Amino acid sequence: MGRHRKPPDPVLPDDADMQLKAIAGGRPVVEEGVVMFPGATVPYAYRTEYGPDGTVCRELVRLAAGPFPE
Repeated sequence: MGRHRKPPDPVLPDDADMQLKAIAGGRPVVEEGVVMFPGATVPYAYRTEYGPDGTVCRELVRLAAGPFPE
């Protein structure tokens, strides 16, 4: 009931568990998959590598062949 408020809880990134797994294990952790973005008709492959030094490298590749939309 004092004037001091509790500080807000920290907000962690969505992939914090993968980052911590790479750091704690001392080796890279890789996550791969295919995603369709909302409203899109083209699938994309993604690959995210979490390094033991805390780095994150993300790659996104369009899977559909053909001309790009204008």
